[in-house]
Amino acid sequence: MMANNAIKTVLIVDDEESVREIVTEMIGEMGYDVKSAESGEAALDLMSKVNFDLVISDVKMDGMDGLSLAQRLREKFPKLPLALMTAYPSDSVHSMVREKLVDFLLLKPFQIDELQGMVLNLTS
Repeated sequence: MMANNAIKTVLIVDDEESVREIVTEMIGEMGYDVKSAESGEAALDLMSKVNFDLVISDVKMDGMDGLSLAQRLREKFPKLPLALMTAYPSDSVHSMVREKLVDFLLLKPFQIDELQGMVLNLTS
C-alpha cells in the first residue's frame, strides 16, 4: 500500500493513549515507521532526534496544544507535512488550514480509509 519503496516515518501526537495507539497501529499496518508522543513538548523532543516525513497531532491537549505545536513545527520545519485531528474544529483551526500552516484537518471520528488516504497523500 506504500506509495514508494522508501519507508516513511510518521509522528502521532495525542494525549489520549487509546487514540494514539489506534492511529499508530492503523498507519503502521500501511508499512510506515510510526512513533508517538503524548504531548506537544514530547513531540518537539522527539523531533530533535528523528527526521519525520509527516506529523499528525490532536488539537486539544493539555500543556502545549496542537495549534501551538503546529506553529512551532512550521517555524522549524517549513516543508514538513502537518495534519491536525480534532472533534471540535474551531475558527482558529480552520484559520491555520486556510493559511497553510497545516496541510490537512482530519475530523474525529474518522474512518480508517480517510486516515490512510490522508497519510498517502501527504507522504507521496
